[in-house]
Amino acid sequence: MADPLKGADKAPTFHDEERGPAGALAAMLVETKSVMPAAGATGMSLMLVVAAMCFLASLALGAALSVGGKAREWTNDLSGSLTVEIKPSREMEPEEQVDAVLGVLSRTKGVLSATPLSLDDTAALLEPWLGGEVLAGDLPLPRLVDIAIDDDAPPDLSALAIDIAAAAPGAALDTHRQWRSEIVSAARSAEWLAYGVLALVAATTIAIVVFATRAGLSANRDVVEVLHLIGARDGFIASEVQRHFLHLGFRGGLIGAGLGAGAFLMLGLAGATGDLYLVSASGIGPEYLPALIVIPFAAALVSVMTARVTVFQTLERML
Repeated sequence: MADPLKGADKAPTFHDEERGPAGALAAMLVETKSVMPAAGATGMSLMLVVAAMCFLASLALGAALSVGGKAREWTNDLSGSLTVEIKPSREMEPEEQVDAVLGVLSRTKGVLSATPLSLDDTAALLEPWLGGEVLAGDLPLPRLVDIAIDDDAPPDLSALAIDIAAAAPGAALDTHRQWRSEIVSAARSAEWLAYGVLALVAATTIAIVVFATRAGLSANRDVVEVLHLIGARDGFIASEVQRHFLHLGFRGGLIGAGLGAGAFLMLGLAGATGDLYLVSASGIGPEYLPALIVIPFAAALVSVMTARVTVFQTLERML
């Protein structure tokens, strides 16, 4: 017959001093059995709900990072370049207009290079909007000159615009400022929207954990009363509930983040053959996937802290 006292010195007691944060976290990760039985509201169904919330959170976080990165990429590309648009004019031949504009640009300090685009290049730029059949007709196309400027010593754009307009009728300088401001404004709006969705998901997850914790304690009210009768402190009961929600939140977070990463990878593969949206689908992909690693840890932290606060508040009303 086995000695019932054997190994008693290793058994935890309800009056043990509270361990430090690192020791408590390690204990919750390693220990799997709990004095508190899990009610139906805190089992597999809740983990699936947390996984769904984490999936939405990963999509919102990835979208916010991707939109911000793409907007910065576009603005950087536009900040160091200008474009001269030369419309057809009866006063000068198209080639004469281009030569006059190139002459002005060659004398302007701060202009690194000026490259005129051919009519075929211009038609290729307009084809996605106008179609090849329209461009194949007698539609007059403007000539474009792509300009690269020195960011450290840029030219005087106002004076350059006046000189270009005076040199060639129908020529106008496009500084892309309107495009940059619109891109930045749209990107910021999209980022704030994504972070707003992320905050809403976090608030919803907290509300779900609060409800599940209260339901679990209510379902196990008899167990809680027995634990108090034999000397268990509120901190011990809270740690038991915390451990359950730590595993639940972390596993749900892993599932949700994994699904989110899979969704981004699928979008990246689909976007490899072409642009599916205004922002190419291939742009929301691998470079931002490491950021999704924080989702499971954030879900576990939110679940643990919410469960702990809820347990203490509920126990004050129950006992």
